[in-house]
Amino acid sequence: MVAGLLAATPAASQTTGTAGDATPQPEVPAPAKQGLSFKPDVGIVYQAGDFRLTAWGFAERLIDPGGPDYFRRVRQGAEIDLPRISDHLRIAGVYEIDLTDTNAFGINPGLAGTLNSHDFENLFVAVQDADDPAKFRVLFGHNTSILSRDDNLSSGNLPTINRSLILEEHGSTNTFGAQLGVQVQKMLSPTVTLLGSIGDNRGGLNAQQVNFSFGRAVAAKIVLTPVSDDKGGRKLTAGFAVDRTTGIRDRTFNLATAIGFAAVGGLAATGTKTTGEADIAYTFPIAGHPTTIEAEGISSRFSESRSDVYGGYVMGQVSLFDAPRTGDLDLFARFDVVSLGADQIARRATQQAIRTGFNYNLPYTRKLASLHLEYGHSTITGPTAIVTDRRSANEVRIGFRVSLQQYIRH
Repeated sequence: MVAGLLAATPAASQTTGTAGDATPQPEVPAPAKQGLSFKPDVGIVYQAGDFRLTAWGFAERLIDPGGPDYFRRVRQGAEIDLPRISDHLRIAGVYEIDLTDTNAFGINPGLAGTLNSHDFENLFVAVQDADDPAKFRVLFGHNTSILSRDDNLSSGNLPTINRSLILEEHGSTNTFGAQLGVQVQKMLSPTVTLLGSIGDNRGGLNAQQVNFSFGRAVAAKIVLTPVSDDKGGRKLTAGFAVDRTTGIRDRTFNLATAIGFAAVGGLAATGTKTTGEADIAYTFPIAGHPTTIEAEGISSRFSESRSDVYGGYVMGQVSLFDAPRTGDLDLFARFDVVSLGADQIARRATQQAIRTGFNYNLPYTRKLASLHLEYGHSTITGPTAIVTDRRSANEVRIGFRVSLQQYIRH
């Protein structure tokens, strides 16, 4: 997980006082180690007094048995935490670049480019809680999307190669993903967090056309965490969000295969977009093996094109073993479905995909190097006005990743 986006500084909880006194004491932040250090959960850290610089990075190479190999992601980022401006607040800056966006260093064949604004995945300044940004953060810049749990995460830490079909395909109208604007996050209690954003999510710095008309995109979300038991290995989270974006022009909602993302259809998506989203994830042990089941559903309506889309996914993953000598092996299986249609078209297009495979954090690498194998089978049915390719797609990818942050799945 990207340290600068969602990570919190650990706090040491002291629950004992004098002998026989079990009254809980206030949480005290753990003393920060000064100088340069490496923390596998966050990356390279430089601490000087209350100033902190945290840097991370990773590269993921994919092998396509039916085509050329390529780098899916080569990212580098950092968070700069300035000394606190009050007892509980500090100013911070975050950036993350993806060197595959313009292929500035020629790492993917057939592409060329120079390092520029299109390479930024995240770029913002924030006023936040000095010890735990999850408790309070106000940010301005590039990456303010809050509708999906994956949006403010580095996609290098996803269990599958791509996010869900419904979420990836929403990117064709720039209604999710990185954008320009303001985001506010406030934890009301350990179980309730509120988020809100306002800006323009028709395209961010890495879009073909950079848009910014403040107020055209408004979103809100509530995140609930009714269960959080670190010792028992159980955690339950659920999120519910709404979004309204106006002024979407000359855009298409594209349908594509699950892994290779080859085009299979599409439909005009213009006007005002109204979206609802819900997600849930539950982590628990099965015979001592960490297991996670998660699901997400999204529905959007586009007023001018009179088109709409809805869909979602459900996925399960389980850790078979996890030890320094043997490594950390996870199996996963996922089902995606998307339904796309319009008022003027009699029938809808329905797309389905099954994905399965494994993630293997290699032995003695502290979860910093991993091997990934994924198989995907996609099918689509519907009218010719929407569907352009009806062939079933069978796709396989093998991936190898090295990172400055541990790959944690549960």
